[in-house]
Amino acid sequence: MTTDDTDHRKQLRARLDTLEGANGRGWENRKSWFEQVYTTADGDTNEIPWAELKPKAPLVEWLEHNKGEGRTALDVGCGLGDNANALYEAGWKTSAFDVAPTAIEWAQKRFPTGEIEFRCADLFNPPADWVGKFDLVYECFTLQAIGIEMRGDVVKPLKSLVAPGGTLIILGRYYDGTGERSGPPWPLTDEEIAEYYGDDFEEAARKTFVQHKDDGRKIPHIWLELKRST
Repeated sequence: MTTDDTDHRKQLRARLDTLEGANGRGWENRKSWFEQVYTTADGDTNEIPWAELKPKAPLVEWLEHNKGEGRTALDVGCGLGDNANALYEAGWKTSAFDVAPTAIEWAQKRFPTGEIEFRCADLFNPPADWVGKFDLVYECFTLQAIGIEMRGDVVKPLKSLVAPGGTLIILGRYYDGTGERSGPPWPLTDEEIAEYYGDDFEEAARKTFVQHKDDGRKIPHIWLELKRST
């Protein structure tokens, strides 16, 4: 990472921290913050801190061995749509949602075929027609962006989206017990992750790994697959 890249990241973080809801303060404020991030970017993907314009590497690796074959998948907090498109290209009948209307509009423009169902929706209160529908629910970096005090309220809604026999994947920052648990984003703890077990959900795979950033940061992450019984 060049000095210019590092300076831009710092300036971007400083700017976004001035927006209302940057540090939580209730879900309505947090939702407003996400929308402001996209609107104030004014079409420039460099102003979206999490927009890598490519699907996450762990998902790409998983999809190499898990083709959709027409089964249904849902991308939670889809942002600009790259993970949703990767699911679609791997043969999954894909839906995707984000809480920010501008993100959905942007994703639809980037992937305009109409084959992916992009919808503006709220994880705390998902659409009724999605409950129990999806063979795969993929949550990537969304839970870590939700304030710690609100995080338990999305457990039941998120699990409700998985069809019997389906899989829930959680990918996010992981708190390994060392250092400060500062945020946003706030890394997931073992106690928070444990809430997704039970109620017909059992662990199918789990791994933790460290992501090495170009600026020298070493960030623990977790990949968790939970299988819902039929």
